[in-house]
Amino acid sequence: MPFKAPLTHADLRIIRERQPWNPDVIALLWEVKRLRSVLLRAYQLSGDFKRPAGITGELYDDFMKGLRLEPCVLERDDMTAALMESPAKLRKGMAPR
Repeated sequence: MPFKAPLTHADLRIIRERQPWNPDVIALLWEVKRLRSVLLRAYQLSGDFKRPAGITGELYDDFMKGLRLEPCVLERDDMTAALMESPAKLRKGMAPR
């Protein structure tokens, strides 16, 4: 049985706002946050991982492909790209790049 589509940060926030009084929902959301941070750490370290030889190499390739498609990784990359963009309007005293 395949998994459902992964939840984005916005999806998780909507769930939180629907049931702010439910301690079980809050506990599960904290666990989701913890697990998302594990994925982000794995993504940050993935450049240093060596691809294993043999059959586990294919498992490694699948893991890395899936890791790059995780919503938390995509959201982090989008946020980083947005922060690196030049501002639309230069601040006073700021020279163009």
